[in-house]
Amino acid sequence: MTTPPYLAYRKRMQRAGLTRFERSMKIKSHEFNKFFADTLDKESCVIDDIPTEAVFQDHSQANNKDLSDDKWLVLPNETKAIVGSYVSWRDQQWLVFTKETKTIPTHQQMKIKHVNQSVKWIIDGQVCNGGLGWGAYVQNQTLYTLGVSTTGHFLQVANAKMMLYMQKNDETSLLKTNDRIYVGDNVYKIKFRDIVSRIGLINFLLEEDTTNTVSDNDELKIADYWNKDGDEVNIDPPVEDLPDFEIDGDVKARCGRSYVYHVIDPEHPKEYIKVTDWVLENMEDMPFYVLERSDTVLNVRIKDDSRLIGTTATITAFVDNEQQTPVTKALSIISKY
Repeated sequence: MTTPPYLAYRKRMQRAGLTRFERSMKIKSHEFNKFFADTLDKESCVIDDIPTEAVFQDHSQANNKDLSDDKWLVLPNETKAIVGSYVSWRDQQWLVFTKETKTIPTHQQMKIKHVNQSVKWIIDGQVCNGGLGWGAYVQNQTLYTLGVSTTGHFLQVANAKMMLYMQKNDETSLLKTNDRIYVGDNVYKIKFRDIVSRIGLINFLLEEDTTNTVSDNDELKIADYWNKDGDEVNIDPPVEDLPDFEIDGDVKARCGRSYVYHVIDPEHPKEYIKVTDWVLENMEDMPFYVLERSDTVLNVRIKDDSRLIGTTATITAFVDNEQQTPVTKALSIISKY
């Protein structure tokens, strides 16, 4: 039986799209599918233990001062990948840092950073992640700090800061403030953790600590290796209740303008709390210039660069007390006007 002409026409229209928008979307999707099938930079990889294919594109290093070899990851919409996913490509591991919200959703595009450390710690007597540890992206924050602290009146000791990012999961979420981990050959203490700024990732601000030859396993690079199973030989003293300090200053910062920040006790807002160090954190190029930094004030000028709009930077101050209490404030960079 011959199909009536009007039914054949309707089927052709349905395949092409019943509306102009549907037809345009199908054309765009077809263009991406053709690109994905023929491009030279498509390679096999593994995303969260699932073999797949993806397009890897070079990313300009001008934005981060060559501190990391970032790549763009381009995927079809049906491939599952989120911020925090681990990507194995060319015998190396990468971590998904950002996922673009495409205005024309024909595909997925994400930024990935090279995993440069494997961090291990003890959970219930076993090394985390089945003994493999978790891949992390670590960046030295001493570039933006003094890198030393003063003990007593004269002695200066190393006080390096590191910023560490890992996938947020059940095991990495167990790491708490004052826990100790190896980064490279040195031991660092977690001073601050953030699970909000980048959903899917967990961010730790680390401060250099001394190695404990009794409890740390330098061969396996696992801090507090023995006190997790045996006697507690390296317990931090109990911390008394401390005032709720905060960083006073604008949360939204406009490009090209200057801002001043102080640490205060909300109960006495006119009295500035002394700090031992200010740490400025951003995963790309720093979005501001430091005009003044002292034990009571931080004065910064946001760079007059429209590419910074929509980015977030974090200021951390370490209060000058026995616990070196960290206080943080996240800044949102907005337009100049």
